[in-house]
Formats: sequence, C-alpha cells, structure tokens
Amino acid sequence: MNNKFVLGKNALIISIMTLITVLVWAGLEIYRAFTKNTIPTVTQEQMRPLDPKLKRETIENLKESIWFSEEELNNLKGTEGSKSSQKI
Repeated sequence: MNNKFVLGKNALIISIMTLITVLVWAGLEIYRAFTKNTIPTVTQEQMRPLDPKLKRETIENLKESIWFSEEELNNLKGTEGSKSSQKI
C-alpha cells in the first residue's frame, strides 16, 4: 500500500509540474502574439500621418495641367462626348 501512495504522490507532482509548464508556455505565447509587430515596414511607412495642409501652388499647377480641348473630350473612350466629360 505504501508503494501505491508514493506512486500517486509522484504522479501528482509530475501532473502539477506539467500543468505549470503548459500554463507558462501558453502565457508566453499569448504575450508574444500581442507584442509581435506583424506590420511590414513598407506598410508602416504608408500609414504615417499625412500633412493636412494643401499647397495652393500644387493645386493651381494641377488645374492648369488638366486641360482638354473639345476634340479630346469627344474622343475619350466610353464617354461619347457626354455632358459630364465636358465639365472636366
């Protein structure tokens, strides 16, 4: 009977140590998952905040560079000279 008690005690100690090991392992994996940076550097660079100030010179240059003649407006594919294409 004494052997069964020692065997049960050893099994209990091994079970507790295994449980502690599994809990520590799971906790470390969860911590690593939350702290790991999974965003590539290219995406991080694209996500940086933009300057909200618009440069008037740039907008004026865009307005001047986008100019279509009446003939070019009529030759645009898919528009067939509609009123919406002439507003550009």
